[in-house]
Order: sequence, then structure tokens, then C-alpha cells
Amino acid sequence: MLPFGLIVLFFISIFMYIIYSILCHVFVEVGFTRLEASIIVFGSFVFGLVDIPLLIYKKWIIAINVGGALIPIMISLYLIAKKKFIGSAIIGIAIVSFFSYNVTDVTAEGITSTFPLWLIPPLVASVLSIFASYKKPRNAAPLAYVTGTLGVLIGADFFHLPEMLRIHAPRLTEASIGGGAIFDMVFLTGIIAVLVDSFLIYKK
Repeated sequence: MLPFGLIVLFFISIFMYIIYSILCHVFVEVGFTRLEASIIVFGSFVFGLVDIPLLIYKKWIIAINVGGALIPIMISLYLIAKKKFIGSAIIGIAIVSFFSYNVTDVTAEGITSTFPLWLIPPLVASVLSIFASYKKPRNAAPLAYVTGTLGVLIGADFFHLPEMLRIHAPRLTEASIGGGAIFDMVFLTGIIAVLVDSFLIYKK
């Protein structure tokens, strides 16, 4: 009989593999190869630990998170250039930004959102992308990713940043764009929006 520890490790490994496969599937749906999708997933989590300082305001260090902001921004710009849906992307980003701003709050822990409110931005991104791509169904998943991730970054982080900076910081404190709880929201919004699209539409 196998030791209990090995059994637990086996099931954890299976669970992690399933999550990894789902995440890779999402980026394949968006238009990347399996290898590129694997690099994006791995890089997002590894570089989610990396913040690049931009400037200091009073006692706030304003930084940008590589995995939670820079990588999604670069992917989104690449998809916009490749798919040429800049008009639909701008409208979608503006709408998702509005919802993202209104479902998030500035707290002592940073910018956060409670369940199930944080599900609203990805669902909005998905619905908008389906309607905007009814003539080109293959554009729906990339558009959902772009509007979902950039909409959360702008609405949740950038729009709330002035409120965050008005809070008195007793010591030098970092405010990371795309970091902290927003890293999860940015990453999950793109993932959920694409998954919803893949279930709801048929790609010819």
C-alpha cells in the first residue's frame, strides 16, 4: 500500500496538470501555439512575483507587475495588431473598465473585489466579444481576452490609483499595478472570458 503522502502528492499533481491544461487551452483558443501558451502560463506566474518600480509619490512606490500587467498588455497589443479589431477592443475595454471600477474597492489590503462581483467583468467581456465578433467567430476569444484583461487593469487599478495614493502611508509602501489581488483578477478575467466564449460559440 502506498504511503498517504504519495497519494496526496499524486492527486495534487493531477489537479495541477488539469489546471495547467485548462490555462494552456485558453491561450491556444486565443491564437497561440501550445508551446507559446505554455511559456505564457509559466511566465505569468513566475513574473507575477516581479514588480518594476516606476516612480515615488510621497511615501508610495508606484510599480508595475510583470506577470499581472506587462505580459497581459503585450499579449493584448499583439492580438489587436494581429486581429485588427482595435475599434471593438476600445469600446469593449471602456465598458469592462466601467464594471471593473464599480466592483472593486480600495481597502487596507489594496484594491480588492468580493465574490461573486469579480465574475462580472469576465462575463461582460465574453458577451461583448460574442456580439462584436458574430461575423468572425474566431475573433471572439482574442477579443474577450483583450477587453477582459485591459478592462480590469484600467478600471480596477488605474482608475482607483488616485484613491490609493490619497491614503496616508506611515512608511514607504508599494502600489503595484497588476499586482496583489488584482493579479488574480486580471489573469482570471482573461481566462474565464475566453472559456465562456469557447463554450457558447461554434468556430467555423
